Amino acid sequence: MKKIIAAAVLAAFFNLPLFAEFSSDFSRYNGKTVKSINVTAKRIKPSIIKKNFLISEGQLFDEENYELAKQALHNMRIFKELNFDISENEDSSINVNIDAQDGFFVFPMLFGTGGSKSAFAVMLIEANAFKRGESAFLSGAFKSDGYIAMAAFGVSQVFLSLGFSDFKYEEKIYENSSYSSSGLFSSSSDEMGKYKYPVKKYDVSERSVKASLSKTFFEEINASLGFNFARVNYFGADAPKDEGSRNTITARLSHSKNFHSRASGIGGFGAIFGMGLSDIDDLLSTLPNPKYGYFLLLNYENAGTHTGSDFAISKLSAKTAGKIEFKKRHSLTLELSAAKAFETPFFDRIRSAEVMSGNGMYSKIFRGESAVGAGISLFYYLFKSKKGMASFTPFIETSVVWDNGFPRNQTGAGAGIFYRFWRIPFPLGLHYTYDFTNGEYAISAVFGG
Repeated sequence: MKKIIAAAVLAAFFNLPLFAEFSSDFSRYNGKTVKSINVTAKRIKPSIIKKNFLISEGQLFDEENYELAKQALHNMRIFKELNFDISENEDSSINVNIDAQDGFFVFPMLFGTGGSKSAFAVMLIEANAFKRGESAFLSGAFKSDGYIAMAAFGVSQVFLSLGFSDFKYEEKIYENSSYSSSGLFSSSSDEMGKYKYPVKKYDVSERSVKASLSKTFFEEINASLGFNFARVNYFGADAPKDEGSRNTITARLSHSKNFHSRASGIGGFGAIFGMGLSDIDDLLSTLPNPKYGYFLLLNYENAGTHTGSDFAISKLSAKTAGKIEFKKRHSLTLELSAAKAFETPFFDRIRSAEVMSGNGMYSKIFRGESAVGAGISLFYYLFKSKKGMASFTPFIETSVVWDNGFPRNQTGAGAGIFYRFWRIPFPLGLHYTYDFTNGEYAISAVFGG
């Protein structure tokens, strides 16, 4: 019965059209020349707004491109209001008029998660203080077994980040060949589940310095190049033998349409000051038709003597996702992932969590030379208003990792229930995950302020 239901869901999902039809009065301008783009703003230079608008003077007007260009300005999240108007000239050309009420902020932030997986972070965030639509932040995130420090700066669709992390933790191997997970928001537990007692354990010291540069094109395509200078050391009789440096280069290319959330990125913090809410009326409105989006990602990681690494590493991964946003703004997302390690030492093998949707929190994972994964999640508005919204977010996800040719499956499901004030960039709520493979659960309280 479950297989029949799953097949029906997938069939319905993939037989839907990819793009929603735009239905507005702007279609009558299609094919007409954009003679001028006139911008008035409070602080930011008009030339910055015109550069981010994605439509240039002299182009032929297209309604779909116009909607995308408007959303690109909303996504800067520095505007309290954005008003658009189109006027027609006697020669049938048109003028696009933009009235932008922008602001700026510099703000400290404390947030974290509590429960069986706990961590805390502090941030200092800035946006548009220099009147160029820029954003920047400094952050530090802490846990009992390590920390991460990070700095980032973005302007004109270019984003540069630098990070440093240092973790010391105990890694455990269980009788089903699973490993204890590691990372800022992960921890292992021997107090629950089917496999409570490790058959091996050893200590790991993991330190890395990361740098990445990314560029977004046309609000839909993102390309990035990253460097990771890392070293791993082990302590214990049962420790693996791949101790040493692994300096990697990572190239990433993604393409998306109607996929990312409105509050993503540093600009989401501007809501505290009333900024970034220029499209709130659109979010609260009912769509005339369902909206469809997608996400495609290709990622390649490489290391060797040419990068100063003690080990050769070659890994390729891909991900695709489709999203339906219904008329009432609820959304359903399906994700599929795959990864293959052509050359890799033990520590850098593919982990089951890497090909899952990322919605769940797991204390045990599998490692292997290749993996596939899938997940389905629902974002359901319990209610929403001008002040905020409450949501319910159930999900189910699964992965298969091949360890020396032997497949190992991990499946989990759960849900979150959150309330978010539009003027606060973090939700308040609870998140639950159940790991069917290992018979464990994780509960987290999420907060920010």
